[in-house]
Amino acid sequence: MIGMRCLGLLAALASLLAGCGGGSGKYAGTWKRDLYGEGEVHMKLASNGGVELMLPSPRWPDSVDMKGRGRFKGDTLVFRADTVASACQTNDARYVVSRSEDQLHIAGLGLDNCGGRRAALVGTWQKS
Repeated sequence: MIGMRCLGLLAALASLLAGCGGGSGKYAGTWKRDLYGEGEVHMKLASNGGVELMLPSPRWPDSVDMKGRGRFKGDTLVFRADTVASACQTNDARYVVSRSEDQLHIAGLGLDNCGGRRAALVGTWQKS
């Protein structure tokens, strides 16, 4: 009986600790959306904030076009200013992320100097 309680407490503690990462795991996955009639943009979003964006071809190459590391703070994905990672990333960029069923909604907060990233990210995504 005590062993079961300890297991239950450990499971609850693990759940709380996982939540300290901002709950970003609920957004992780492979997503797609239409990019303003240009075709589908695809995104791989990792629970650690890693983002890979593949823009529609033939206009863009069939490879990862944008890759970056954000950090989740609650439901906000923050890309820290880091010109080493990307020359346009001169200021922090913030995006609010929400999920309902198999849809992911991303809205920009303020300015993102990496306009291509903003154009690709903002919108409603479908689980793929």
